[in-house]
Amino acid sequence: MSVVPTDTAPGAAQPPADSAPYDERVLAAGTTLRFVLLLALLAAAGSSMIPRTVWHLLASSEKADRSAACSLAAGIDPSVSMNTSFVQSGHQPAALAECTARFAQDFTGVVLGVGTLALAAALAVYWLIPVWRTRRTKVVPLDVIDVHGGLRSLLDELVALTGLDRTPRFVVDPASRTTGAIAFGRPRRPVIRLDGGLVATADTERARFRAVVLHELAHLHNKDVGITYATVALWRVFLVLVLLPWAAVGTDILFFRGTADIRGLFAPFNAHAQVLGGLLVLAVYLSRLEIVRHREIYADLMAARWGASAEPWESGAARQRSEGGWRELFVRFAGLWHPHPSPALRRASLTDPKALFALTALPLLLAGLAADILVWHLSAVPDELLWLKALLVAGLVVGIGGVALWRAVLYALLAGRPVPSGWSVGLWLGLGVVVGELTGPRAAMNQWVPAHPEALLILVAALVLVMTWTGQNAEWWLRTWRGRSPGPVMLAGLAVPVLAYASVLYWWWFLGEVLTDGWPFTTAGLLASYNLPGLPPPDIGPLWHVVAVVGVLPGTLARAGSLWWAQVLLWVVPLLALIVAPRSGGGSGGERPRWLTRTLPGRVATGGAAPYGPGRLLAAGLAGGVVCSAGLAVALARLRTADLGAVGATGPLRLAHIMGPVLVICAATALTAAVVAALTDSGWLTAGLVSAGITALLGVGATYAIMRADAGGGPGTVSWSLSRDVHLPYAVGLGTLVAGLAAFVGRGVGLLWRWLVTGRRAGSRPVARPAPVEEHSLRPVWRRAVRVAAIGAVVAGVGATALGVDVSESRGESSRPAALMLDRSEPAPSAAVSRLQHQAWAAAGGLERIQALQAAERGYRAAFTAGGRSTTDAGFLEVMDRMKTTCGEMDRAARRAKTYFSVPSAAGQRMWARVLGRHRAMVDTCRSLATRPSATTAKAAGTARRNAVDSVDAMLYWLAEKGAIRPKSP
Repeated sequence: MSVVPTDTAPGAAQPPADSAPYDERVLAAGTTLRFVLLLALLAAAGSSMIPRTVWHLLASSEKADRSAACSLAAGIDPSVSMNTSFVQSGHQPAALAECTARFAQDFTGVVLGVGTLALAAALAVYWLIPVWRTRRTKVVPLDVIDVHGGLRSLLDELVALTGLDRTPRFVVDPASRTTGAIAFGRPRRPVIRLDGGLVATADTERARFRAVVLHELAHLHNKDVGITYATVALWRVFLVLVLLPWAAVGTDILFFRGTADIRGLFAPFNAHAQVLGGLLVLAVYLSRLEIVRHREIYADLMAARWGASAEPWESGAARQRSEGGWRELFVRFAGLWHPHPSPALRRASLTDPKALFALTALPLLLAGLAADILVWHLSAVPDELLWLKALLVAGLVVGIGGVALWRAVLYALLAGRPVPSGWSVGLWLGLGVVVGELTGPRAAMNQWVPAHPEALLILVAALVLVMTWTGQNAEWWLRTWRGRSPGPVMLAGLAVPVLAYASVLYWWWFLGEVLTDGWPFTTAGLLASYNLPGLPPPDIGPLWHVVAVVGVLPGTLARAGSLWWAQVLLWVVPLLALIVAPRSGGGSGGERPRWLTRTLPGRVATGGAAPYGPGRLLAAGLAGGVVCSAGLAVALARLRTADLGAVGATGPLRLAHIMGPVLVICAATALTAAVVAALTDSGWLTAGLVSAGITALLGVGATYAIMRADAGGGPGTVSWSLSRDVHLPYAVGLGTLVAGLAAFVGRGVGLLWRWLVTGRRAGSRPVARPAPVEEHSLRPVWRRAVRVAAIGAVVAGVGATALGVDVSESRGESSRPAALMLDRSEPAPSAAVSRLQHQAWAAAGGLERIQALQAAERGYRAAFTAGGRSTTDAGFLEVMDRMKTTCGEMDRAARRAKTYFSVPSAAGQRMWARVLGRHRAMVDTCRSLATRPSATTAKAAGTARRNAVDSVDAMLYWLAEKGAIRPKSP
């Protein structure tokens, strides 16, 4: 913990500092959540880095090379794109799994031991930090210095003023001449160390002494010490026991281990991994310092609230000279690496704590970066828990950005300033995610840069959407909420964007991430993923491209675990809020919210009525529903006349019937959201989403009605199926995201139109605004009945949507694996990669299997020769028994060779297939000879054996020619 500025000239004690006009504690600070992100990142990074370090140090290099050779032997080209590599890895999964398992080296016990040791070391460091701080400076108890007890009584008075549950132990560092103090220790045994210079001036500068001690007591009151030093302890242990060994191992792999060809082949992946380690250090270090600086200001405000003098802060601010130009930029950059805010900022925060409510870019960017690094280190999480990983990451990213945005909106409302829109928060968070994706190995894998980094804009767009929604939702609730604290409604309001962004992350990791390599999905692959027969028409028009795109967008995964239903909450929650919330705002004559009374003593609340009523949004949704119904009718009429007799047309037309309603409903929701957003000033995004959601529900109902009416259309039609084929998550979940993006377009068009026609500048609206036009008033009973009916309609619609989702395995997400939809075309490997693949094929088991075939052949040849030389019946029968055993050995060797990888080239595979075929023939003739010995079977067996031997010799010669094995010495 830090101290307030104290090194000033002696002076008279000042009166207590004026308290800030706003209570900074009205909403959660969010610093604890950011500490949780850092702790989670360090823990996940440790669980990911320790196994790699242990494996590198303890693994057998021979087995490690063989294990790495398995992927090359399987025909996987590390130099190609991620999608192509993914397809290649699916060609021979059984052989790849067997090869990898054969050479795998398990060090789970060692990893767990090292992890336990690191955790124990972190706990020990956390426990010993107070001891180290005490002994390093050779402190003495306060009673040794304060022999008359005057200082003890003053400190007891200050402790009683703060209301701490536990009285800290005060110690003095007599050798220190500075006039500061520091709080440390454990939660149950807090300690405050007073510098000798502070104790010496306690009588002459009593106000300064009180301010310094109250500042440190504020740290204890805010519980800063425990979590701060827990992070420090974990960070130091992580740096020494985890990160440094991991970096050393990575450097060895990148520059020294293996051959130059192998190092060059995997250089992009290994370099990205090292860069990601450096970014981890940067993100953790800068984030921790920024959090500590914020907590310093919180402690200053708490001390001032307890009556601390403003003199230390004023004198510190007076010494700080204002700079300009490059010098000021340098000072700001240097401030990022310092644990204390500037004196000027600390003094200004005493009267206006806007720094605690401000939206600054760097912390948001670091939060997005840290979350993306966390994703990489959580890559071992199984697919069954993918939803949990999505919730964790989304909760940290959206939670950090959302808390900051709620606080910024609150400050803007209290200070009468323009309310932040929220899109900038999503933009900076998204940029942090993009930086992590581009510099780390996740998006690029074994490429220096991904082929299509623009696909990452999907994540940025999702964050911009949910953060803009969060800002408008925060403004609405802060204006209308009348509870004791806005904290509960903030937590409830953040749950929706967290779930919505988690659904996008789930889709991204499950399916969308491959888009960074380009568009790899084929129309034929999409048909196969739906278990539909036929091939796409030879002339693929724009409709098919749209169908293909819609089939892989966010919201198209039908299982409840994909969290698709969370996107529906983006419009359901605002609609329910409009219906349930009171229509009368907290104007100057209205009832004053209790939380505002505590935040702004003696002030009145501003108007809190909604800028629009549910009736207007319902009307817009009804209009959109009419347009959607007309579009559905036209689409069905066009599809009804389609020719089903064309060859291969059944599957494509069936897919068109599946996607037709989805396209129409998404288009209608987008149009509705864009129009409403263009015509709405305040809350344009939530208004557009609510109207679009109503349109989507009406569109689903219209689809059901048209399906029922068309049920008897006859054998010449393909009817729509609501429960199985339309996939309501497509229409409702995807429609919500499409409507959100369309609302941004509509908002831009609306602002441009106002600027061109009326000359009104586009910008943030003022806080104080006239009340909206009142709708026709209803009696309270009827008003309540209308609200209940509206809530029931929304719940019924959402329930019908959920119940209509097909949960069978024949349709939906489980029947649409990404590998089935990916383009199967594969580029030919380079000459260097081809040579490495053939070397790996031979080293990982190919040469061993050839030698096993040769050994079995030698045993067969010995038994065959012995049979020809036998002179007695007993000897001949004994030889035939040996022949049968040899036949079994050859059969096992041939079967084992057949389960091995195909040779990673067409010519080599033809030779390998000839080897396997001729050995299969040799096994058959061997068994015929053993069961029916005769001159004919003996001749056939001899011919088959010579053919098999010739094929093996040709295979070995070809492998030697390719450089896969060393040629036999003459």
